[in-house]
Amino acid sequence: MNANNKQNEMQSGGLRYLSLLLLLIFSALLLAGRLGFLYLSDAQRFPITTIKVAASYQHVTHKELEAVLAKYLDASFFSLPVVSLQNELNAINWIDTVYVERVWPDTLKIKLVEKKPIAVWGDALMTEDGKLFNAGAVPDDTNMPKLKGPISQQAEVLQVYEKLSKILTSYGLNAAGLHLRDNQAWVLILGNGVKIYLGKNELEARLLRFCKAYPAVFAAKADQLASVDLRYPRGMAVQWKQQTGR
Repeated sequence: MNANNKQNEMQSGGLRYLSLLLLLIFSALLLAGRLGFLYLSDAQRFPITTIKVAASYQHVTHKELEAVLAKYLDASFFSLPVVSLQNELNAINWIDTVYVERVWPDTLKIKLVEKKPIAVWGDALMTEDGKLFNAGAVPDDTNMPKLKGPISQQAEVLQVYEKLSKILTSYGLNAAGLHLRDNQAWVLILGNGVKIYLGKNELEARLLRFCKAYPAVFAAKADQLASVDLRYPRGMAVQWKQQTGR
């Protein structure tokens, strides 16, 4: 019995020793890791001395970029939170894509790609993939097409506009806008402000009918034309500017 007690005490003491040894090793590793982190985070030892920015600066300004970068200038080469910096740069209104790269030993490379608007949607700008941005700050001098419709259908409106615009261009005409009404009827706006009522179906066929008739019927009096309703199967209703408005 005494021998068993001694053996148990020895085993218990061995376990306590092993546990203490593991705790000391773990603490040493934590301390080493902390010291290593503090060493690598020291901006005086590993400063970022060069920042290279590739950007067109068509809409994004140096001031906007500097305001974001100023928050990160105290970080060292190793501790700079690249993802956080990239996210903040992406939040700038005109930015589409951001690439941030650390280049040893002291350089930060940034590439900014700006959004390219191709149309105006209400009071916002629209990219080619139907995304809206810059709401409430559309430039007054923009000559981009003006689109309207249910917000969930902006991509469809853009796609239809591009198809109809190609038809007009092939006949020497140009489009300035396209509206999709709540009842899903389409209204095309020409460059001279003339409204073309296309209805809900057969949009391209109806527009072709107008384009083919344009040289003989409308060209000579294009400046007097207000609107053309193409929703009739065998004809069209024409409204001239001197007539009572629709």
